Amino acid sequence: MPTTERTSEELALAVQRGSADCFTELVERFQGPLYNFLVVRLRSVTDAEELTQEALVRAWRKIDYYKPEWRFSTWLFTVARHIAVSHQRSVRARPRQQSDEVPLAEVGDGADPVRDLSRREETSRVWRLAADVLTRDQRSALWLRYAEDLTPKEIGRVLGRHPGTVRVLLFRARERLARRLAPARRKGGRPLSVNATIAGGG
Repeated sequence: MPTTERTSEELALAVQRGSADCFTELVERFQGPLYNFLVVRLRSVTDAEELTQEALVRAWRKIDYYKPEWRFSTWLFTVARHIAVSHQRSVRARPRQQSDEVPLAEVGDGADPVRDLSRREETSRVWRLAADVLTRDQRSALWLRYAEDLTPKEIGRVLGRHPGTVRVLLFRARERLARRLAPARRKGGRPLSVNATIAGGG
C-alpha cells in the first residue's frame, strides 16, 4: 500500500520496523501542525522553527516508544511539548524574540483563494488575541482541540494534565476569547464564532 494511503499509526509502526519512507511521509504530514502547535505555545517563530525540527529528529530516534493504543499525533505532540518545556527552562533568563502576528502555517483547501485568505485573516486575528490574553496551556489546549481534533483525554496526555483539567482550560479559554471579541460585535463587526474561527473554519 502506498505510504500516502496509510494511517499515521500504520506508518509509525512501519517506521518501527525500519521504513525510512514511512517516516518521510509522517514528516510531510506533521511538520506544519507541529510548527503551528509550537508557535502558538511559544509565541516565537524562531523557536518554533527550531523545535519543530528537533521534535521530528527526536521522534525518529524514539519511535520505538510509540504505542499504537494512542494516536500517533498525540504521541508526537507530547514529544514536542516536552522539548518546548525544556527549551523554556533553558532560555528563561534571557529575552526572547516574540511575534505578535503568530504566523501559522497556511490553512485552506485551495479551492477558493479569496475565501481561504479571509479564513486565514480571521484565524490569525483570533490567535493574536489568544497570544495576548490566554495562558500557555490554554493556548495549547485550544489549538490541539480545534485545529488538531484531539480529545480532552489526548490533550491531557500531551500537556500532562487530567482530562477534567483540560475541559476547564478549554472552557476558560473560550470564555475569555468570547468576552474580548464581544466589543467588536457591538461596534458592528461581523460576528465571529470562536470555535469555528480558531479551527480555521471562519
